[in-house]
Amino acid sequence: MGTLFRWILDTIVVAIALWVVTLFVPGVRILPPETVIYADGSYDLALVFLGVAAVFIVINEFVAPILHLLGLPITCLTLGLFALVINGGVLLLTGWLSNQLGLGLIIDGFWPAFFGAIVLALARGFLGLFTGSRR
Repeated sequence: MGTLFRWILDTIVVAIALWVVTLFVPGVRILPPETVIYADGSYDLALVFLGVAAVFIVINEFVAPILHLLGLPITCLTLGLFALVINGGVLLLTGWLSNQLGLGLIIDGFWPAFFGAIVLALARGFLGLFTGSRR
């Protein structure tokens, strides 16, 4: 599969997983856009989910490995549990950056981000079984 196709497929999988997170984790939500993005506005919320998913993928690709490397000693001491804290921080950073870009991911604090990161990983892994988008 081509790299662009895999990236598009991964973006769709993450967007669906983010939708699952907004359903099951209180304190994590995506606001619809204030202005119409495309045509009559019926697809705008889906486009926002795709935009937030793209932001998450970029942060997860470039920032998360650095954070995991810096947190490696604490992750070893906590037998891997600190990696969940880092993933929650990555989701918080995604929420902040998406708000700066005009996308509406709202996370009410660390604990919703922590549990949202867990649900996001589970949903992304489950959807990856069907699409093969996980490496």
